[in-house]
Amino acid sequence: MPILVAMTMSFGSYSALHGLPGWSDVLTLPLPERMDELRKPAVRQKLLEGSKSPNAGAFSRVADFPNFRIGETFSPKNEGLSGRLVKEIAAERGADDFDTLVDIVLADELRTVLWPVPPDDDDESWKMRQRAWQHEHTLLGGSDAGAHINRMCGAPYTTQFLADCIRGRKLLPLEKAVQALTDTPARLFGLHERGRVAPGYHADLVLFDPQTIGAGEIAMRRDLPGESERLFAESTGVKRVFVNGRAIVIDGKPTDERPGVILRAGRDTHRTGIADA
Repeated sequence: MPILVAMTMSFGSYSALHGLPGWSDVLTLPLPERMDELRKPAVRQKLLEGSKSPNAGAFSRVADFPNFRIGETFSPKNEGLSGRLVKEIAAERGADDFDTLVDIVLADELRTVLWPVPPDDDDESWKMRQRAWQHEHTLLGGSDAGAHINRMCGAPYTTQFLADCIRGRKLLPLEKAVQALTDTPARLFGLHERGRVAPGYHADLVLFDPQTIGAGEIAMRRDLPGESERLFAESTGVKRVFVNGRAIVIDGKPTDERPGVILRAGRDTHRTGIADA
């Protein structure tokens, strides 16, 4: 992924926090018992020690509690905390960072949405990404087939990436960024007459404003069957989306046009199966 994918944490439902040594024993308890345990100083100390254990492995990435950003809250006690870092709130309260975090989630009966600040947002990490993007065998993008739709939000990566290339770090020229999102995957999958602007190609086009292309704030939606949750972010700066020459999006709003077709291997591609890839 050419962006830092936002990922939520929670004390109330399963998340990467469960992978920290000793945490699952507490976080899998029934809610009332879990809250009782989290109120105990000795339990908090044990959890904090587990998060710093060498056995935490890759999960140690999610244990930077002072830099957790508070997302959605539910209790009047937590009003005004959304968007703020735990360490800022703790400093105001004159309290320990981890104690402050646990107090906040307890006030919400553990429903608080937490956003860890990614640890690899430094210049050297971005230079490594830049070198990877320029390799001929790199394809931008990523998917876990919807396994973490209420924990991770990678969907806005295309417009966020373009915004970063135009107005942010500018690690790739705009033309290269567009090619990486369009022509490169089309060529990899062997799509007929798609992925670039050329005579005889299908008019599948996205018209965007370079000054405003990007993504809005990530928020939780409860619009899946059974009111299940998913993270979502609206695109910004997309003026038109054309499929087969007909506008399916105008100024960010979908139209009633349905000109697309299902692409099938062998008919719409240069390849007939995985073995030819």
